[in-house]
Amino acid sequence: MKLENKIVLITGSTSWIGESTAKLFAKEGAKVIINWKTKTKQGYRIVSEIETAGGQALFIQANVVDQDDVDNMFKKIINQFGTIDILINNAWVARGKTFLETTYQDWLNEFNDNFFGTVLCSQYAAKIMLKNKCGVILNTSSIRWILHTGREGIMPYSAAKAAVSNFTTTLAKELAPYIRVNAVAPGFTYTPYYDTLTEEIKKNFIEKTYTKRFIKPEEIAEAFLYLATANSITGEILIVDGGFTLKDG
Repeated sequence: MKLENKIVLITGSTSWIGESTAKLFAKEGAKVIINWKTKTKQGYRIVSEIETAGGQALFIQANVVDQDDVDNMFKKIINQFGTIDILINNAWVARGKTFLETTYQDWLNEFNDNFFGTVLCSQYAAKIMLKNKCGVILNTSSIRWILHTGREGIMPYSAAKAAVSNFTTTLAKELAPYIRVNAVAPGFTYTPYYDTLTEEIKKNFIEKTYTKRFIKPEEIAEAFLYLATANSITGEILIVDGGFTLKDG
């Protein structure tokens, strides 16, 4: 197993990409901490499913943009497992509004949910990892951070994910050589969110993707597993988008 006995915290992991990643990492031998700020029932369900499959997991309810919650979450992890080896900052949310409709609070909310939680958790984890002189931090970015793919209707989200990507590459420099820092930038990954869209919009997304299909959450999980075990890679943003961001020649 690639991650035997590794202690892994995955924020925002009670559904979709986070859930798939938690289950894959547990299958590879990791002891996985599931996290969400509200979805306790889903969190305990995932723990039960992982344990039934022979893995180890723990659910911790915490809001990753609340400093006290973050401190308490990491203290629980240290009390139970003694350390943390891998942090995956996956908590995120996207809210749709045109630029002229957005308020200052909208921008703050989007950066809180998509960027500042990544900063707070990374800071706490890095202190532990530096003492151990090893560790991995992985972030969930998005194709929307790339210059020509930001979308007007979710401008604050796009900007926040650009911040995550810049933070990833810069943090990789600061924490080298002991901690590797990378990110995955998913493309159109099918989640229940897409069920709220019209067939025309979904068809348009697929037509713009060279593989002509939606990406599965399990495929994003595989990208995280690759970065977690690729010991020569740091400061990279791995784009998993079926070719959507390719430019025609």
